[in-house]
Amino acid sequence: MSSLIQVRETAPERRTSRTLAIFKALVKDPIGCTALIILTVVLALAILAPFVAQFDPLVQNRRAILQPPSLTHWFGTDDIGRDVFSRVLYGTQISLLVGLMVVVITMIIGGLIGMISGYFGGWVDMIIQRIVEALDTLPSLVLSLFIAAMLGPSVRNVIIAVTLAQIPRFVRVVRSETMKIRGHDFIAASRVIGASPLRIMLTHGVPNLMPTMLVLGSLAFGIAIMTEAALSFLGVGTPPPNPSLGTMLSQGTRFIGQAPWLIIFPGLMLTISVLALNLIGDALRDVLDPRNR
Repeated sequence: MSSLIQVRETAPERRTSRTLAIFKALVKDPIGCTALIILTVVLALAILAPFVAQFDPLVQNRRAILQPPSLTHWFGTDDIGRDVFSRVLYGTQISLLVGLMVVVITMIIGGLIGMISGYFGGWVDMIIQRIVEALDTLPSLVLSLFIAAMLGPSVRNVIIAVTLAQIPRFVRVVRSETMKIRGHDFIAASRVIGASPLRIMLTHGVPNLMPTMLVLGSLAFGIAIMTEAALSFLGVGTPPPNPSLGTMLSQGTRFIGQAPWLIIFPGLMLTISVLALNLIGDALRDVLDPRNR
């Protein structure tokens, strides 16, 4: 009994130490550390947008139309006098919110469906895989565009559209990893002692799948941000007048010769955010790959 109590007490400590080890390894990687710092700065600017932004992103100033970057308007103003710097910060806030919600929902739903498909196999696996293949016949951007166009422009509908387009990727990868795990001896031992499939998946499946899902999640985060910007650029994403990086790029193309700052600064913020997330995903993959240990 004492040994069982000891195991139960030290298990959370082992998970915490493993998380700290992954973070330390990520910090030691030059590219991963640089990307982590950049992403932290972007997150801080987005979260602190109400305090950092000098102007309301929705307020129009007809006397300051298409003003170039200056000490008053750091990123200039748009065609109706709104401060571009404030709109970039609040647009980044919306993009990060969409990306975070997509990753969390996709990891939960896609991870659960993938584990069920890989663990049970048989007709359950066949039905799930046929549905996944049907969703995967279209590129994720096209599928997101189709769903968003049917639901209408709103942040909630963008999250739904991008999530449905990203779930098949998670299901396929998690299913493959689950099929590898279910053949191990500790899974067979858990079945022998009478553990239920749900308990086995939660106790053994989730901890062993988490490194793979973290890498997938970091990459899906960048894809979600790019997809939200693309949908907003096409007019089926975040509705105006709410600031969105994609909407700002779409509106700025009309003044690309007269006011290039309207597309330069939103484009730079979008590029930096997605690049940092992708570099973190690559660094996580290198850190968690057993062949590199």
